[in-house]
Amino acid sequence: MLFDLDDTIFDFQMSEQLALSQLFQDLKIPLTPTLRQRYHHFNQQLWQMYERSEITRDELLLARFPLFFKKMGLPLHGQNPGQIYRKALAAGHQLLPGALGMLRDLSKAYRIFAVTNGIAQTQRERLGAAEIAGYFDDVFISEEIGHQKPKKAFFDYVFNHIPKFDAKKTIVIGDSLTSDILGGVNAKVDTVWFNPNFLPNRTKISPVYQISAPDQLKKLLLASE
Repeated sequence: MLFDLDDTIFDFQMSEQLALSQLFQDLKIPLTPTLRQRYHHFNQQLWQMYERSEITRDELLLARFPLFFKKMGLPLHGQNPGQIYRKALAAGHQLLPGALGMLRDLSKAYRIFAVTNGIAQTQRERLGAAEIAGYFDDVFISEEIGHQKPKKAFFDYVFNHIPKFDAKKTIVIGDSLTSDILGGVNAKVDTVWFNPNFLPNRTKISPVYQISAPDQLKKLLLASE
């Protein structure tokens, strides 16, 4: 079982909000709801560009806040907002409701692996702080692999580093159609789209299964056995 982390296991939306609040507090800039929403949209666009290999990880991390602040007409005064933000984000390890119980139950019967495009240091710190690292047999991070989801090369690396790997017994679980589900499709393994907000699928990417809550995954697996 290959699990995405952000917005599949971790409540990334909450962590992002807390980290952004900390950043703007440190910079002494009021964070309005409109500014928060615009950053969220801007950040999503950058990560999608990274998934499509239009920018590198370093370009994303270095340019994200300078570009956003310039776009919004906000001052920086020579400070390093990216560093402040990532430090605050690493401290945010809130789990989605039901995620811990799901990991605890599934780890008794399945081998569980994490597959993430997140920043290596940030993700490993969050896994440790949330005390869930022990549920994963291994953690695969795009920054360390040199390829990102949804690239087939990312999953080829993962598959080659899982002992006794069997594609027919493998499933990718994640919230992103363009990263997790497309990655699973490219790698020719089954996929589960975690869609707690019941978002419409306006893409041509077709997940094999869809769930809206962590506890549904166990029921789905039992039904498919």
